Amino acid sequence: MADIEWKGIIWRAAYGDLSVKELLTILKGFGPMETLEFEKPGSFRGQLSLSLSEDGNKEITLYHLEVVGAQRKGKGREALACLKRLFKGDLYVEDPGIIRVKNANLESLPFWIKMFQEGYIDSLDSEECSLSPKMSKAEIDKIKAEVGLAHKS
Repeated sequence: MADIEWKGIIWRAAYGDLSVKELLTILKGFGPMETLEFEKPGSFRGQLSLSLSEDGNKEITLYHLEVVGAQRKGKGREALACLKRLFKGDLYVEDPGIIRVKNANLESLPFWIKMFQEGYIDSLDSEECSLSPKMSKAEIDKIKAEVGLAHKS
């Protein structure tokens, strides 16, 4: 299985085996949609897929994000900003589960809602809720209230 370092992040196929050339083609936005694992040593790691929309824009679908290292505060935002900057596309989060922070039992939904409101992600699709740019403020406020964020924005 090939691993490559591209733009300060280590990339590899999440499933199967891709050559270095195939990985680079996918990372540059010219290959087929593949699920890739990534790791910025000492900061974050996860899984995502890259694809092109019908209108030719890059779409990033994030399946897993784990913040690592001694200093974790702000690393989630840093990771999301880094991915958006690298691929210059919309960032969708699909069924993110739990983000790894000091308290491993901390549910990640409040984090993802904040990231949506701050513009780090463009949509969220999980078992608990879905967020999209087409939602009204009232719809978002209802979801925030359900997860206990109504008074924290």
